[in-house]
Amino acid sequence: MGNIKTEDEDDFIVSSSELEQDEADAVFEAQQKKKKRSRIISRIILVISACVFIFAAYNLISILLEYKKGNDIYNGIENDVLDDTPVNITIGDDDQDVTIPFTYNHQALLDINPDGLGFLYIPSTDTRLPIAQTTDNDFYLTHTFDRTYNKNGCLFVDYRITDKLNANHVIIYGHNMNSGAMFGSLSKYKSSGFYNTSGNDVFYIYTEDVIREYRIFTTYISDPISDTYTFNFVSLDGLRSYANRMKAQSMYDTGVNVDDTTQVVTFSTCTYDGKQRFIISGTYVGESKINDGTSDETSASE
Repeated sequence: MGNIKTEDEDDFIVSSSELEQDEADAVFEAQQKKKKRSRIISRIILVISACVFIFAAYNLISILLEYKKGNDIYNGIENDVLDDTPVNITIGDDDQDVTIPFTYNHQALLDINPDGLGFLYIPSTDTRLPIAQTTDNDFYLTHTFDRTYNKNGCLFVDYRITDKLNANHVIIYGHNMNSGAMFGSLSKYKSSGFYNTSGNDVFYIYTEDVIREYRIFTTYISDPISDTYTFNFVSLDGLRSYANRMKAQSMYDTGVNVDDTTQVVTFSTCTYDGKQRFIISGTYVGESKINDGTSDETSASE
């Protein structure tokens, strides 16, 4: 006798097939939902990435425009205050002949900003920048020499130094700009090879009708609060003791004797992480007074 399917068995087979189909539909639906979620997540990630890119690009463009604005301001000041007429001077105990590749107009600087003290010239980096001093150490961190708000700021002397550029210790602050502006190029002096390149050991400050030469005797890293920032010395002995202590901290031996120094000028700028300060100090060598294109020498020993 052949196999006989009962009605219940047929119902079971039908129900089993429907169940398998429902399970397949459920799996397919779950896969579709998963794909849809993945597409949504991918789109969200894409949108977020695009927003991050646009934000970063905006910030980069803003920074570059800020740099350009600052550079344009200082280029304009340089054009107003300096001309291309070289000045030949004789300076120092060894009657060294020096050519400064520009002539400086102090009154033109004061016409732009009465806070002006003079002009800094560092031949090794071709730094040519005005120096200011005001009643605090904050304003010129965020304002250029013409008092425009700009991240480049301005080189400025510590407001607590009473004798300005004539003080026995002059501290000049300036930003370490990634663009190389302001004191951004001073990091080159971390290398003894750079320092020892001919002519790289000196800088000049041009104020009114006088050019002063300084010889760099130390380069080192300092904490933001340290003995580095000692000023208004009451005696030359105190200044000379200070100079020798700072020289002992130098990254390399400059070979410069500061036992008889009569003035020290210190540059202070942030390290790249902003936590410490990179310091360069120079000792006064001598000066020349400019009279109608000629110079009268005054040496450090006088």
